[in-house]
Amino acid sequence: MTSSPVSQTAEFERAVGPLRAELQRVARRYTGNAHDAEDLVQETLAKAWNGFESFDPGTNLRAWLFRIMVNTWISGHRRTERRPRELLTDTFSDAQLAGDRSSAHRSAEVEALQGLPDGRLRQAFAALPGTLSRAVYYADVGQYAYKEIAEMEGIPLGTVMSRIHRARKQLRLALSDLDPARHAAPDSATAA
Repeated sequence: MTSSPVSQTAEFERAVGPLRAELQRVARRYTGNAHDAEDLVQETLAKAWNGFESFDPGTNLRAWLFRIMVNTWISGHRRTERRPRELLTDTFSDAQLAGDRSSAHRSAEVEALQGLPDGRLRQAFAALPGTLSRAVYYADVGQYAYKEIAEMEGIPLGTVMSRIHRARKQLRLALSDLDPARHAAPDSATAA
């Protein structure tokens, strides 16, 4: 039975909507933090949407969604376990890893961060979690396309987009008080 895309979308939202909060809670238990849980739920719902046409309406939708989530989490976990451990360059520079203590051999990331004009911007960037800072670094400093970042990080494109969005939002919040004219109330002397 083929239905129109509009009715299929409405049916998917009607069926899955009430389960989203429960999916979020379980994803939080799997991942251990809210941001990765959000990514896991997003990826789960994307896979469910792609396969929704093959879902039998008489079967257990909740079990089907949770099976998709578990399989997605296991795949991501295995992918993460296969990758070598990553250390932020702020912790260990390339020169330190090579055994050379001189600052002449700093990594490109450290060079770029040191070249930022404002110490507060550097500080706000350093305060970002590693996954978010890498994503926004690749996008804004390295000028990589989202698809290239997804391939480099081994994550879905939607995850890259949400990480960059969250990182930019956190940077904006951290730096929002830089321009006092934006936040100042209109002065009665200048309004006249």
